[in-house]
Amino acid sequence: MRRIVPLVLPLLIPLILPAQNRPAPRKIQVADGIFVFLTAPDSDVGLDGNSVVVLSSDGVLVFDSNGTPAAATAVLGEIRKLTDQPVRYLVNSHWHWDHWYGAEVYRNAFPGIQIISHVKTREMELGPAIAFNRPGIDAQLPGHIRDVESRLATAAPGSPERARLQRHLDEDRFFLDQKRGVHHTVANLTFFDSLMIHMGEREIRVLHYDRAVTPGDAFLYLPKEKIVVTGDLLVNPISFALSSYPSGWLTTMERIDGLDASIFIPGHGEPLHDKALLETHIAIFRELLRLGREAKAKGLTVAQARAAALPAVHDLMVTLTHDDPGLNQQFGIYLVDWFLHRVYEELDGPLTDAIAPIP
Repeated sequence: MRRIVPLVLPLLIPLILPAQNRPAPRKIQVADGIFVFLTAPDSDVGLDGNSVVVLSSDGVLVFDSNGTPAAATAVLGEIRKLTDQPVRYLVNSHWHWDHWYGAEVYRNAFPGIQIISHVKTREMELGPAIAFNRPGIDAQLPGHIRDVESRLATAAPGSPERARLQRHLDEDRFFLDQKRGVHHTVANLTFFDSLMIHMGEREIRVLHYDRAVTPGDAFLYLPKEKIVVTGDLLVNPISFALSSYPSGWLTTMERIDGLDASIFIPGHGEPLHDKALLETHIAIFRELLRLGREAKAKGLTVAQARAAALPAVHDLMVTLTHDDPGLNQQFGIYLVDWFLHRVYEELDGPLTDAIAPIP
């Protein structure tokens, strides 16, 4: 079960992976020449965002460059198995570390690459995003590693538990080394509302509709292929509402719903071949906005609003979670609680671009 940890994007995954034998990213082909790569989590300390690769007769576009240079290097290795064309464009969707900390790998491999983001994303990556991540790198993750080291010291020699803890420690140390060693690489090409890329036979639209998950969310629309690549605007199965912009997020999702698309590639999780997940999130956002406004007008606290909202969105929740207890808990925290906090803040006045603290 995931637990909240204020490292960066606050997810803690109880999965042990040896640093020296990390699995290759899983490749899923969604259309001719279009692939999504899913990377395993880094032990219990961080998820990695999906990386999407678009091939053409005149080069390659990559959407999101993973959360570590090692993960990006692994994806680039898979790209090299698919084509010898250069990566001409890298689009980073937003400032969350698990979607852009591997950008240096592409810049180093392809010095002429165009790295693209929304202008607000570049601004966030040049300062606020680094500051938001610093406590995790400087204190929280080292403290967690010390805790694992202490448990390892008391584990019985030769026991399965000791071997498990050693693998755990190796992976956590590897992840910390990766985060500390990142050369933050930001966009050299920015946009406000839209950017059209013609790459070989591909028409690729890089779009931003409104502040949604972050101030500068970028997503891709390939009209010929009827594909939308959402970044964290949509996560399979549950999107994360920390520091989001509720009204703008709903507007963005409604406009994406209006696009002529049949394949949706989320920021995390499996690609989708219908609008069910998108439309369920839209329905949840509408209801939470309505309930949050009513609760605040009555003088209720966010906790009281959440208690009242959960029964009202129960059926929609089950559509996402299939009533799995762990996913239900995540839904209540990561989506309902965090979204309602931001609804209340939005009602108090225009939201700024500042990163909101974890409630």
